[in-house]
Amino acid sequence: MMAPMVFLVLLPAAALGLLAAHVLPRNRTLAVIGGFVAATSAWLLPQRDDVAARTILVFLCALGLGAVVDLWRLPWPSRPAGKPKRGRAIAYGGALVATTLIFTAYIGAETPDSTWFGGGAVHGPVNSGKVALTFDDGPNIGATRKIMQILDTHGAKGTFFEVGKAIDAQPEITRALYDDGQLLGNHSYNHDQWRWLDPRYPELQRTQAAFRRAIGTCPVLYRPPHGDRTPFLARVVRDHNMHMVLWSASAGDWATDNAQLVARRILARAKPGAILLLHDGLDGIPTANRTVLVQALPIILDGLRAKGLTPVRLDTLLGTAAYQRC
Repeated sequence: MMAPMVFLVLLPAAALGLLAAHVLPRNRTLAVIGGFVAATSAWLLPQRDDVAARTILVFLCALGLGAVVDLWRLPWPSRPAGKPKRGRAIAYGGALVATTLIFTAYIGAETPDSTWFGGGAVHGPVNSGKVALTFDDGPNIGATRKIMQILDTHGAKGTFFEVGKAIDAQPEITRALYDDGQLLGNHSYNHDQWRWLDPRYPELQRTQAAFRRAIGTCPVLYRPPHGDRTPFLARVVRDHNMHMVLWSASAGDWATDNAQLVARRILARAKPGAILLLHDGLDGIPTANRTVLVQALPIILDGLRAKGLTPVRLDTLLGTAAYQRC
């Protein structure tokens, strides 16, 4: 967020925080809560680069600071007479803490390079001149084979994080990728919005079983759908002798049909060691239209070559195993 934007958000947030604190009775417990909220928000702020999350964090920080600062009896007009209602302070403090904890959990679960909530690899060696092109949500009937052919034409290999239900629906595409020397990774079975919250996370093993049926072996690498993870999910991944992989740059290719835009976004963020996120499918639906990526990939590959970057499989970039018995 640029400095002018910070001030545009900070000034009204600070005013709101001071006003909220002023209408409540001065309370040392509320001040301690405010300090905790402000410190937590300040710690989380550098971990997000999107405007929406940073705006929320700035507001939380200002609300927390308002409770701390008002304890020193700023020169406000006199408060209404009568016995202070401590219940309002307790309710305000409780709501502030709950909001902060919920948003902290969201950032831990959703931010790729946050490792304190169950993290994974977000880039490889920065001095290698290599990058990894990764493709999520396939296999896809109309796009995956074409993407494989484009990679082969450019002398490159990619990593395909596949959805179990799509593997079972189109196992021949998974076999074609494997036989061609592309790397395969686990990307859950259903690719939904809630199964990652199950502490047992059976999705992982169910997808490994789909790979075993299709190619007779199982991947070592796992990528959580949407990057959502918990410490419990991370433990399940480790228990399966697997490695979690996230990404360092995303093209947002699921939300646009502009191939030039997808290519520009990736090339602008492509640096040595980068793990680049693209989608040959959408949510494990084999018939999803992914023409935009088929059109963007040749531009991306030519652009990477022009920048002196070599696309390699993730196991090569990270120095991990590719497959294991299952």
